[in-house]
Amino acid sequence: MVPIDGQQGAGRGVVQGFRYLFKSCCRIDSCRQMTARKLIPALTVALLVVTAGCLGGFGPTEEDPGDTEDLPDGDELLEQSMEAESNVDTLQGVQTTTITTDGETVETKMEVWQSGDQYRAELLETENPEEFDVMVVDGSETWMYDEDENRAVLADLGLDAEALEAFGEELSDAIFANMSATVDGTDTVADRDVYVLELEGDGDALYESATLWVDQETHYPLKQEATTSFLQEMTTTVTFETVTFDEPIDDERFTFDVPDDAEVVEMSELGPEQYDSIEAAEEAVPFDPPRPEVPDEYSLETVTANEALPGWTASMQYQADDGSLLSVSVSEAGNEPVFDADGETIEIDGVDAVVQELPGSDMTSIEWEQDGLTYTVSGDLETDDLVSVAESIIE
Repeated sequence: MVPIDGQQGAGRGVVQGFRYLFKSCCRIDSCRQMTARKLIPALTVALLVVTAGCLGGFGPTEEDPGDTEDLPDGDELLEQSMEAESNVDTLQGVQTTTITTDGETVETKMEVWQSGDQYRAELLETENPEEFDVMVVDGSETWMYDEDENRAVLADLGLDAEALEAFGEELSDAIFANMSATVDGTDTVADRDVYVLELEGDGDALYESATLWVDQETHYPLKQEATTSFLQEMTTTVTFETVTFDEPIDDERFTFDVPDDAEVVEMSELGPEQYDSIEAAEEAVPFDPPRPEVPDEYSLETVTANEALPGWTASMQYQADDGSLLSVSVSEAGNEPVFDADGETIEIDGVDAVVQELPGSDMTSIEWEQDGLTYTVSGDLETDDLVSVAESIIE
């Protein structure tokens, strides 16, 4: 989160780096509308702040374990980290984020500025072509600009400073609930001395594990790494390569000037529309939504369709009497696949499809591409039943 001012901002120094992790949660049905790598969940805040750093090891080595007698208490250091932005007036630097899933790593580097409730990030380089080039946050209002598409997206939470602060605290509490904190030594990040704070989650924690490299002077986290297994195992690392605190930043830095010929889209316009039937949704989308044959015990609950930055998506949600769920969705090719294609490849009526069990759940998905569209069938059904549903869609 972006800080407010004064003592406001508790929790947002730590939350800032972790906000990037929440993208992984935006990969199902209606949340896929801007693609996982482009949408900042709920647009609560501002940034994919990111850096590539020349860093030392991840904590003390066996030869140099550090002076453990002088290390702070883990819980106290975590609390100080959550309140760190109260200790700095401004921040600017270069930040790199790396996201690793199934052995594949994507890195993005951005230059970032922060002052009070204002925040700006500009893309320097990336391996992900879908990143926004500029993001500017001023209070609850966020602008995201894609230079290639010449499109600016405006998201306004409509929250005042007090409400933003409350939201930040709730988000921070959710992130670090059910996690234990231990100081594991010292290190150096961005030429500054840091404490290495190890966090371990129990079975109910949002993350399995996380590490914070906490600046010894300001308690601001200069590097953060976390692993989650929601849908798939993903490790995200956010690191400052360079950073300075309390240097003046011109207010114009936090003003976003929309190019005269740019398309402007409000985030509220990108939400899915709900329809009473598949036929009604068909009138809204530029393709024919499938009419799947589902097991007799399942009935259609909701139909949604929405146009987002990558294209159109239509989704049908079914539910059985025992509460079991079944989802069928189809998206234009510009949309990123909902699930990474690292499962088992099978052939369904001459079409290659990927079957994947979703980690941490009883859900299984089948995904395939056909005629420029991406189809996904998922639910807590047996694979054979999902294949039968897919067969009814494939022509």
